[in-house]
Amino acid sequence: MKRWIPLAIIFLAGCAAIVAVQWKHISARPSAQAILSAGADAQHELTRVPAHFNRMSDADEIAAGNALADSYSTRWRLTSDNDRAEQAYIRSVGTVVAIHARRKLPWQFHYIPDRSFVNAFALPGGHVFVGRGLIELMHSEDALAAVIGHEIEHVDLRHCAERAQTEAELRNLGPLGTLAGIPIEVFIAGYSKDQELEADRDGTTLAVQAGYSPAGILQLFDEFQKLEQGDAPRRDPHSPVGESAQLSLQTLSGYFQSHPPSAERAEQIRNLMLTAHWPTPPLHPLQHS
Repeated sequence: MKRWIPLAIIFLAGCAAIVAVQWKHISARPSAQAILSAGADAQHELTRVPAHFNRMSDADEIAAGNALADSYSTRWRLTSDNDRAEQAYIRSVGTVVAIHARRKLPWQFHYIPDRSFVNAFALPGGHVFVGRGLIELMHSEDALAAVIGHEIEHVDLRHCAERAQTEAELRNLGPLGTLAGIPIEVFIAGYSKDQELEADRDGTTLAVQAGYSPAGILQLFDEFQKLEQGDAPRRDPHSPVGESAQLSLQTLSGYFQSHPPSAERAEQIRNLMLTAHWPTPPLHPLQHS
């Protein structure tokens, strides 16, 4: 009889996860995409259950993140003075934004000097990576601050730690020291819709608290929406930014599949601007080395 108790607990936890996800999505319009998103989120919520019973300590999370960052470090190298200048710039913006994070972690910010990497991601313990391709779609430093804030929140809200624990369990990796065996794609992939929207809300809040305008991330969402719709950016295709935008039409497909629609993300931020009475100071120019 006792052997059925763990199965019963898992079953009830799964039911609770599905109910919670459906409740969060109750205002969504009925559609095939909404059904698929709800199902995917329910599955994700179920896989999160084991992590809640044995939350990783901050010290273990930092150690795991450092091990993962070291294992990924050979993939992208800074080979020029421009790369190192971009790295320093991202660190300066990230440091200002991270001051307002709830968790006081040893935040570290990394630049990926690859134009085809149109994304950003975070690792447990406070590592944040931003790709060159994503930066070249931005209009302002305010957008960069909000993107960094978004990734900080995936760490701050323990999304990354839960992902690492879940993957370690699924892959039978054993002690935390072996977490470096988790493929980087696990962290590049997005989280559930609700977690992504939560990271948008709290991440943009961090940027606003640091003195940035929420209009910056709205401009980036506008760029995303054009690409989602297959519209070619109205820029010189021979310029570095134009070339990056053209390349993004191909490389951003995975990003869009793992994140909520840009229009929905923008609507959430606009609503927050009204309800939270966020200031909209002039945009800070984006610094390119």
